[in-house]
Amino acid sequence: MRTTVCLLLVLWMAFGARGDTPTLVVAFWNVENLFDTEDDPDNKGDDAYTPSGWMRWTPWRYRTKLEHLAEIIAHMKPDVLCLTEVENRRVLEDLSEALLSRHSCKLSVIVHRDSRDKRGIDVALMTHLTPVATNWLESAEGQREVLVCEFNVDGRSLTVLVNHWKSQLGKKAVSDFIRRQEASTVRAYLDKRLERDPAAAMLVAGDFNDNPESEILVETAGLVPDEARVRADTSGRSLFNLAASLPEERRATYYYAAGKKWNVMDSISVTRGMLEDVEPTAPWRVVKDGYSVVRTPAQCDEDGTPIPFRFVRSKTKGNAFKTGYSDHFPVRVKLKAR
Repeated sequence: MRTTVCLLLVLWMAFGARGDTPTLVVAFWNVENLFDTEDDPDNKGDDAYTPSGWMRWTPWRYRTKLEHLAEIIAHMKPDVLCLTEVENRRVLEDLSEALLSRHSCKLSVIVHRDSRDKRGIDVALMTHLTPVATNWLESAEGQREVLVCEFNVDGRSLTVLVNHWKSQLGKKAVSDFIRRQEASTVRAYLDKRLERDPAAAMLVAGDFNDNPESEILVETAGLVPDEARVRADTSGRSLFNLAASLPEERRATYYYAAGKKWNVMDSISVTRGMLEDVEPTAPWRVVKDGYSVVRTPAQCDEDGTPIPFRFVRSKTKGNAFKTGYSDHFPVRVKLKAR
């Protein structure tokens, strides 16, 4: 009896007393045209981002852009960082080096591949974890792929989907059609996984180029900005769009200057089992008040809008190159193991 009590005491001291239940921070950021300075003859989209291009993309500007991005990423302290608008693997390696050398932030595992996007930009993922599985989903010709990475942390699985859907430039019917294709591709993948494991912890992050209430996000993809509706859907197909967990004035991630309008283009959605008090229970849950749009004072212009890193045309102030961060604010969520 005494031996058993001693053993239980040792186990409690080793594990229970510390209370160190594993946590993970997942962040997403559209980093706005992160190109290197070299001209890639196979990538027409990078022509402006060279020293002789109209962006005058000099080594100093490239280096400054990396330093600014690293500053905010280190502030977010992500375990998994989802990115969009990156040119190639080199810029990710340079960003990883800037994070490590300037902030002691190690995100050395890079998941990326060149897409057939016409602008020459891709989705990617940086982390200090090693994915146990990686997949690429192609939904529409000439568009960015959806990156799927599965992780296993202390025996608990988490799947992350990184998205950058079609912009709304051009004819609305055309852009809506392409985004609906992308939404259907994500939905098909989610359904296949949830059919196999209704308690799967899956997180869908991205720049969806549409607001959370849009029919494409809600009905086609099943990313629902209504927690009560998600909880009531016992099929488990509906994911909760965490943007809806914030007050409306704190959800916006992008400011459309031409229309003088804030938009919630970027968001993270989670499977139903990652919410509190639902069955079946996923191995990871969203921490209470754990979702946020990251807006530091350094990122914000005088009017509170994100400061981009590019030439900005203004009828009143003239043209100027703003050395900010990105024209999008990043989003972040903290997860805790069950």
